[in-house]
Amino acid sequence: MRPVLITLLGVLAAGPSLTGAGGGIGAGMARAEPNAPARGGDTRSDTPDDTHGGSDGSDGGPQVGYAEDLGSIAAQITATRAHLDDLSHKMSVAAEQYNAERIRLAEAERAAATAAQQLRTADVAVRHASDRHRGLVTSAYRSGGLEQLSILLTGDPRTALDRAGAVDALSRRQRAAESDLRLARHDQTEAKQAADETRAGRQRLVDSLAERRRGLEESAGEQGRLLDGLIARQAELERQAREREAAALRARKAAEAAAAAETARQAALERDRLTREAGLVTTAGNAFAAAPALPAAPPPTGGSGGAARAVQEARAQLGKPYVWGAEGPDSFDCSGLTQWVWGKAGVSIPHYTGDQWTAGRRVTRDELIPGDLVFFGADLYHVGIYIGNGQMIHAPRTGEVVRIENVWWSSFQGGVRPGA
Repeated sequence: MRPVLITLLGVLAAGPSLTGAGGGIGAGMARAEPNAPARGGDTRSDTPDDTHGGSDGSDGGPQVGYAEDLGSIAAQITATRAHLDDLSHKMSVAAEQYNAERIRLAEAERAAATAAQQLRTADVAVRHASDRHRGLVTSAYRSGGLEQLSILLTGDPRTALDRAGAVDALSRRQRAAESDLRLARHDQTEAKQAADETRAGRQRLVDSLAERRRGLEESAGEQGRLLDGLIARQAELERQAREREAAALRARKAAEAAAAAETARQAALERDRLTREAGLVTTAGNAFAAAPALPAAPPPTGGSGGAARAVQEARAQLGKPYVWGAEGPDSFDCSGLTQWVWGKAGVSIPHYTGDQWTAGRRVTRDELIPGDLVFFGADLYHVGIYIGNGQMIHAPRTGEVVRIENVWWSSFQGGVRPGA
């Protein structure tokens, strides 16, 4: 709908030779494939342009300043929208990196638990070896030492050889116990080193995950500010278009008045839509901030029904909000949604686009059937579930809800058939 805005503002800027325009203003409705980075710098300002023209008291006609202001506001909206789309793409990438680190943290938790158990086992082995060695040393001491000559020269000569054999056996056992103790202590040292390394690795992941959370929360704040700026600009666009409409009506320029009225109407619709989006962004940000940064849970299992069930489950989630890291049942991110629906269908897949990309048989565009996963971008920043006729169900991004949309063919990376 963005071209309609440009058309309307072009008509308004043209002056007397105006024609009516239909359609919607949509200054920011173009959402399909939000993966192209914004061009140029950030030209947004925090407040709308306050400079605007008024009606000419001498002839009742609108001044050229009106059209200039409308065009300036439209340019600001376009620049801010591009910046917001670029930010949304970066946030999608960051969200999937966050999901990947949650999976790695779960693996690190398991490795740390295994290493801790091995260290406990090694500690027990050292205690047992030490106790055995200490007992043998005590026995040797009580038997008067292990000097063969002393044994032969003392006591009853008839039993000297027996005593020597017993002492020799004790000596061998003591040497074996010393060897066992050395090995147990070596194993204990290695186990402790492994436990320390796994704990340190886990802590690095915890710190990295916390840093990614902070980054996402800061991006959400920036997203909210950009949306607030767009809302203010749409309100200013609506106000100036209404003034333009009134001036054109006074000048009896019906076509120009109609075009201005349509611009104002579409600006109001877009302002309302942006307000709803900003509300969803706030809700998603609050939900994300309230959720602890936990290791990824094991993928759900126990469902059945295959692809048909997956599509059915996807349709049942329509309208639920996007939240980073969410995997149902009340909210989702893109890979959380696909994990959820295929779990219900009996196929367990990880909550991360990079792992889902290898969770089944790769299929081309021509081979897609309902239920297949469709991936986007060379960095696999987004995934949806194909439902046929060139459409998919997906959780697009923060501020939006699970919905049906045409597949983003221009950034389509490939398809995957889970379980195949």
